[in-house]
Amino acid sequence: MPERILIFVFAAFTAMVLAPDAQAGSVATLDHVRLAATLEAPLQPGKTVWVAIRQQMDPGWHTYWRNPGEAGVATSIAWTLPPGISAGDIRWPAPEQFSDETVTNYGYEKDATLLVPLTAAATAEPGMAHLTVNLLACEHMCIPEQATLDLDLGKASGDAAMFKAARRAIPRPFAGKAHFSVDAHSARVVLDLPQAHGLAADAVSVFPVAQSLMADGGVAHVSVDGSRVTWIMPAQAGAKAPSTFAGVFMIAGQGAWAFTALPGITAAPLDAAQENTSLMAALALAFLGGLILNLMPCVLPVLSMKALALARTGSDSAEAKREGLFYLAGVMATFAIMAAMLLALKASGAALGWGFQLQSPLIVLSLALLMAAIGMNLFGVFELPLGFSGAGDHLAQSGGAKGAFFTGALAVVVASPCTAPFMGAALGFALTQPVLAAASVFLALGLGFAAPFTVVSFSPAFVRLLPKPGHWMNAFKQALAFPMFATAIWLLWVLGRQSGTDAVVVGLAVSLGIALLVWLCRVTPGLWSWVVGIAGAAAITISSVLALAAPASPSQAMWRPWSEQALASARQAGRPVLVDFSAAWCVTCLVNERVALNDAAVVKRLKEGRVVTLKGDWTNPDPAITAALHQFGRDGVPLYVLYAPNGGTDVLPQILTPKTVITALAKLETTAMASPN
Repeated sequence: MPERILIFVFAAFTAMVLAPDAQAGSVATLDHVRLAATLEAPLQPGKTVWVAIRQQMDPGWHTYWRNPGEAGVATSIAWTLPPGISAGDIRWPAPEQFSDETVTNYGYEKDATLLVPLTAAATAEPGMAHLTVNLLACEHMCIPEQATLDLDLGKASGDAAMFKAARRAIPRPFAGKAHFSVDAHSARVVLDLPQAHGLAADAVSVFPVAQSLMADGGVAHVSVDGSRVTWIMPAQAGAKAPSTFAGVFMIAGQGAWAFTALPGITAAPLDAAQENTSLMAALALAFLGGLILNLMPCVLPVLSMKALALARTGSDSAEAKREGLFYLAGVMATFAIMAAMLLALKASGAALGWGFQLQSPLIVLSLALLMAAIGMNLFGVFELPLGFSGAGDHLAQSGGAKGAFFTGALAVVVASPCTAPFMGAALGFALTQPVLAAASVFLALGLGFAAPFTVVSFSPAFVRLLPKPGHWMNAFKQALAFPMFATAIWLLWVLGRQSGTDAVVVGLAVSLGIALLVWLCRVTPGLWSWVVGIAGAAAITISSVLALAAPASPSQAMWRPWSEQALASARQAGRPVLVDFSAAWCVTCLVNERVALNDAAVVKRLKEGRVVTLKGDWTNPDPAITAALHQFGRDGVPLYVLYAPNGGTDVLPQILTPKTVITALAKLETTAMASPN
């Protein structure tokens, strides 16, 4: 559209230079527009009054808003005022949209009244004001027009009804929440409107104050879902997101509002029920997600150890209750600390999500070594004389308040890679809320997580169901070492995905070093143990640094790495795309890949449908993937998105089955066949 815009600008400039001024007076009749300037009240020193500039267009003709759109020129006013009197900015009424197949413009048909405030200093004297109005009037052709109007500032010339109607047409400030995001293809604005329930999408209009983001020839779309209005427009190539996004939205029959959107999450959640998520609903979802989190394979070994300690209490209900309370305290304290860290880092601009701590290879290696140490402890190789007794013999054998507290803490740490159903919506909601609301969601998650064990510890009937203490406990304790070793192996595999196979070898070597260190300390107590201990600590530190520095091995999976560019290229080629956002430390992701995405029938269907498969690996921090998750209202993985060739998207459930994926692919094929494109 550059040529059309240049023609408009050149024509407007020519009119400003060559067009003769209209005759003096407060009214001017131009070729296709009648202008009238009126003063609401006489201007007095130290006061402000309003001037109305009314435009009355011939039928079929229009003028332009402050943002004229892709082509056109906004109406402007140049003032000549007596000393001590100044004119403010134009207050624009809400515009209309004029679109054809190639151009989108914003302006006014029929009548439009612009309001301008005039302010007089305390020593100013009213006199004559002269205002030159430049505008572009268009029908099928455009004519630049100009008029100079005279206005006596000492005499009121307008009626109250006209000014009242003009003020009603000016958008009111919007007090609700507004967020926007910009990616490589589009700009998206989301408005939370309680009054939007039941509205049709064509009853809502959105107008951007600035045109800098919108691509030439782009057509914007509005959708309404619950109390959420989403406006999407195609963005210019290489457009950068501004610090804020100002605009006006109008609801037919209700009025217009001016908003300023802040950067933030703009994608709609998965379904209509989640889009209506309130704080109470988020708390309920978080509590339910915490309950289900207890069933995850990364948590069961730790809870089994604690159940063993609870069985040792026998009929001592007071001791069982004490352990239940301290376990609850450990869970809640750890959730509070993790929530505080996550919210603080997000407030500082870091792109993080749930399970962020396992994006650190050093933490993954440390947890793997801890699980191996716990396994050896359960075998009776050694006892940990450390304050972290919840992971040592007090945890597995004597229980106690400290053991219960640190068991809760350890359970939360190893549970964080898992995302139970219902957690995604609750956590996504929490991270868009004020601090107190967000913290309450995390604490509700912790309460749900701690509830089963705490309830059992407070119920003598449940405690009596546990087997009585006996020799079986020693065998069971040793049996629990095997899932701890399995967890250590899994964490080493995650480490390999993060930092390469060399890091795995280093982790195994460190495990061997720890075992050797423990054995030496047992057979050679004294000073030699300290020397070996210091040497072992130095070896662990050096090995950890090597693990962090090791390069990641390339993935041999059938999926291509996800990127905005890869997604855009596939969609431009008219291919359907399935994106798998996952991480090596996400147990749910791994199960979904093994059970559903790698299923032979699913793979065959993907190949038959020529579906481009992209994998967004969030094992290590990746701001681009974090931003992509946020666009779909998520703050963690897994996330599965199916992009149709016609531009539609379908977010699959967090728990996948082959049938789920095949059904979604069949739906995509049906939609593509029904599309006119």
